Amino acid sequence: MKYTLHIFFNKNRKYFLLCLITIISFTGFAISSKGETVFDVSYGDPTPQGDFVKLTIPLRRVQNLFLIEARIDTLVGNFILDTGAPHLVLNKTYFRKGKLAEGTTFYGITGGGNQVFKTWVDSLIIQDMYFTEIDADLVNLGHIEDARGVKILGLLGADLFLNLEMEIDLQNNVLYLYKIDAIGNRIFTEADTNKTVADLQIPIQIENNILFINAAAGNKKLRFCLDTGAETNVLSNTVSNKVLAHFSLTNRIALSGSGNPNISVLNGKLDEVIIGDQPFYNMPFVLTNLSYLQTVYDTTINGVLGYDFIARGRVIINFKQQILLMYFYKG
Repeated sequence: MKYTLHIFFNKNRKYFLLCLITIISFTGFAISSKGETVFDVSYGDPTPQGDFVKLTIPLRRVQNLFLIEARIDTLVGNFILDTGAPHLVLNKTYFRKGKLAEGTTFYGITGGGNQVFKTWVDSLIIQDMYFTEIDADLVNLGHIEDARGVKILGLLGADLFLNLEMEIDLQNNVLYLYKIDAIGNRIFTEADTNKTVADLQIPIQIENNILFINAAAGNKKLRFCLDTGAETNVLSNTVSNKVLAHFSLTNRIALSGSGNPNISVLNGKLDEVIIGDQPFYNMPFVLTNLSYLQTVYDTTINGVLGYDFIARGRVIINFKQQILLMYFYKG
């Protein structure tokens, strides 16, 4: 069986989507070959508008991806909920009108490269919430559509939710979005709002709209990116041997990229990861090289926490207060 690990990255926009799927197709980071693009764009945080205090949004699960129905201008369809993407990303299959970001190309884990385009849309509508005049990057997401057999219009990145509180409940396949006040408290105060103490409460760091969480394994500190668009957890192969001593190999899988021959990565589990004061046992991870990711972030990255972490419980992310809560699922 061959797999593809998809990581898309744009240096100027700093986003990636990570998926583990059972086909051979495009893999890439987008970094600048000249160090900058021709655009002088201010990436201000989009402001959510609309008459709502709480939205209840169905999550369509396609294996380990979470899809939300939304409307871009006149086009309605599926978008991946992806906190690993700092901004809105559109599938260039359906949004062809864009401008070339000169000097910027995609580079894969195994090499290769493709040009990057950007575009603008008048509106993005999710139920009673809407955004206006949003800029976006254009990326080819056809390989994910082919693998999943579903039409995907784009990725809903983190900056769309910076002025909201997000609650992800995978057990019930639902996403709740709450309006918050200036200090990050919910405006919504329904009587049956859950008042129980969270099983896990930890701070998050937000840099360039990317979410980071501190953890530990083998008595070594680790720093993970939190990504709802990652179908699996990923661990850097450069972590300490004390961490690797807790990694048990399941199998070796082939990683196909955009230009060079396949490379092998290791699929397995960490027997224990400590997040906050809570141990997470037998957590699945893919072990691979994340040097491109660390170079473009210009910060220490030991891995990515995706589906296998989020599926452990009901997750609440308050971007303004920079805190994550988790209520563990029973069993």
